[in-house]
Amino acid sequence: MKEIPNYWGLVRIAISPFLFSILMAGHPINIDGQFQDWENVEISYEDEAGPWWADFANVKITYDQEFLFIYFSFHDGEFLMQDWNAFHLYIDADNNSSTGLDYNGIGAELDWTFGQRQGFFYYNGGSSDVWQNDLTLRIAPTITSSEFEIAIALDSDILTLNATQVLVEGRIIISEAPPNSDTVPNEDGGIYFSIGEDAVPLPNPISFERNDASDIRIVTYNTLWNGIIEADRQPSFQRILQALDPDVIVLQEHTDWNEIDDIIQSWFPQEMWYASWTYSDLVVLSRFPILNDANLISSGRTMCALLDTENELGKNLLIVNSHLSCCGSNDDRQQQVDEFSFVWRNWVTDGTGPFELENETPFVHVGDFNFVGYRQQVETLRIGDIEDENEYGEDFLPDWDSTAIVDLYSRHTHKRMGYTWREDESSFNPGKLDYIFYSDATIDSGKHFIVNTLAMDSESLIEYGLEWDDTQEASDHLPRVFDISLDQTVGIDNQNTVPVEIAVLNNFPNPFNPNTTIIVNIVQKLHATSVRIYNLNGRLVDLVFQGELETGTHKFHWNGSRNSSSVYFIRLQSGDFVKTHKMILLK
Repeated sequence: MKEIPNYWGLVRIAISPFLFSILMAGHPINIDGQFQDWENVEISYEDEAGPWWADFANVKITYDQEFLFIYFSFHDGEFLMQDWNAFHLYIDADNNSSTGLDYNGIGAELDWTFGQRQGFFYYNGGSSDVWQNDLTLRIAPTITSSEFEIAIALDSDILTLNATQVLVEGRIIISEAPPNSDTVPNEDGGIYFSIGEDAVPLPNPISFERNDASDIRIVTYNTLWNGIIEADRQPSFQRILQALDPDVIVLQEHTDWNEIDDIIQSWFPQEMWYASWTYSDLVVLSRFPILNDANLISSGRTMCALLDTENELGKNLLIVNSHLSCCGSNDDRQQQVDEFSFVWRNWVTDGTGPFELENETPFVHVGDFNFVGYRQQVETLRIGDIEDENEYGEDFLPDWDSTAIVDLYSRHTHKRMGYTWREDESSFNPGKLDYIFYSDATIDSGKHFIVNTLAMDSESLIEYGLEWDDTQEASDHLPRVFDISLDQTVGIDNQNTVPVEIAVLNNFPNPFNPNTTIIVNIVQKLHATSVRIYNLNGRLVDLVFQGELETGTHKFHWNGSRNSSSVYFIRLQSGDFVKTHKMILLK
């Protein structure tokens, strides 16, 4: 991206051009499909519910040093932003209604159609095609949702009008193509915003070092057509993997276990490496001996390997590796996750599986899931919500403690982005295709991140022995890194300094929307006690209670209406005693 002046500042946003405006600074937004970081951004336009099929609700606008950020939501229903829609985004980048495309009282330099993944740039009386990479367009989530966040580069030719201006003010309109369609704002003139001179703090870089040297590091990576064995791309893969120094490497789009084992062994000669058999294009490599491996579903698109981590974890570690059907094959993907949930349910409930699995075996499910369609596919894996129950049986909460497993959200080490796939020549903008699901009933998350060398500063590249374009040259996917922390307080059989029987923590219903009751059973009086709720990133969401708890049952009611669908954690703490329980807000 081109260098641009430091002109960032106050954003003035109006409910409509004829009503009022509010002043607010830019905000550090992560484009990752989570929306907690938008909570401090004022609503720019609030649209009442109407009779529309796609009924827009709230719009928010902010920025940082690189991007103009826009958030919008719908009153009802879920939509896919890169397909299946006729939603338009119009931006008047010079706040001049006499230039650009005349639309609802603004002069739009940009008309972007989300569902067609293309747009038009109107400038100097003419127009030209615009593609996602012309905008450095980032959208999340990549699956269906009722709310979305997008980013457009402030130094793009469209927002700078071919480098003739610095964006300081503009107007936006979001609409669905007529007939019988909704538009925000309802009034002509668009939603106004302006940019001043404040600086939004840059993200703190995430270092490659583990939080603890004993943490087990897993790297999941789609290598794009056997990329590691290609001579031109192999040096980039070698630099990346050696910089990350993983204990377990989980690959997709690789078809030869024997050759890849020799290559990885040559890159890490100090320790013995082991490889599973290759199932379809899936293979697991490990510094720990592989005790068993197996195919798990009929398509061959999910396999697993059981690693000998008895000395490190106290139990063996199960790695599940998936590469589900690509692109528009939504029905195939749903069948695959339904079938996996069926296999997993039978395996953990009655022991019917490809090999013996000890009760409460820690497990991590990673891979390229190609989730670019219905959110239901994610939910089937995360909470065991099987779509085809006639074929695959009843729903099943997949973790050992009969709760959901965690869908881990990570960001790039040096940028507030959460995408894992990127192909600049594609009409599809970058998205999250590579997932990490894990059992937080048996293991805890240490450091986790996504590596994108294009976003790293020169000092970091030199420190880790990387080159600027390594991830781009290696694959169209980015490597995801997940460290399993060896925190001994995590697990079903937690051993705390105070016996675990001192308190039992639960909530009902679970999942819930939006109200739930938190139930705490106390067997002896607890002093200086707190009950707090945290999100997946460890950020405090709410303080539910603080004080003393007498022996007996205590109930606390919590309303999650102001929070987005996600996994949350209830944390009960009294002195050295800590008890954590997972709950699911599912709107």
